[in-house]
Amino acid sequence: MKGLPLQVKSCLDKALDSALLAVETYNKPAVKFKSGGYIVLMCIAWTSLLHGIFLRKKIKPIYKEKNGRYKKVNGEIQYWELKTCVAKYFVDSNNPIRKNLEFFIPLRNKIEHKFLPELDSNIFAECESLLLNFDKIVEAEFGHKYCLRESLSFALQLFPSSETLSMATKANKDYDSIVSFINQYRSSITTDVLNSGEYAFKAFLIQVANHKSKDALPIQFFFF
Repeated sequence: MKGLPLQVKSCLDKALDSALLAVETYNKPAVKFKSGGYIVLMCIAWTSLLHGIFLRKKIKPIYKEKNGRYKKVNGEIQYWELKTCVAKYFVDSNNPIRKNLEFFIPLRNKIEHKFLPELDSNIFAECESLLLNFDKIVEAEFGHKYCLRESLSFALQLFPSSETLSMATKANKDYDSIVSFINQYRSSITTDVLNSGEYAFKAFLIQVANHKSKDALPIQFFFF
């Protein structure tokens, strides 16, 4: 990453590695804590990415005391957490990318101490947008050559489990608060944001008998 200041380069390296680890975790067949691991790592990725962007723009993403000195916790300088970074970067409070991130920040705190594999299919659309949006901001701020999509492939998938999220919550009432949060958050945002691909990615995967040509890609995405 020639040309970037050392501190910016370090943040971007960390962001890209965290995002790749998130995808790797989610796509491992044997891993049942998919959403939990993915969300935690993607939140780290986004935080580091936004820190790198601010630092490149000569903005120090650090909290200050009233006297102007940098705030410290346990002797360490306190950098802005993701919630603050998101609010400062996405000034428009109704930005779909911001709304997607604001969905995951409290959800991360709710699920990191719980185990709910059945949650995966329910929030897949938001999870996919979390990654696509990350790559979009990487390209916008640092250029195409740093994008992740060139090194990622479409994951092989099996049909989802027949056990639904509602069935899982009946078996364990500890999950009620998580389901309630998801439903309340989705109902709190505008229809335009809810239907935006930047908030939640939606696609149909349809099996076809024949491709247009032998050179056609087996999987193609069309954006409208």
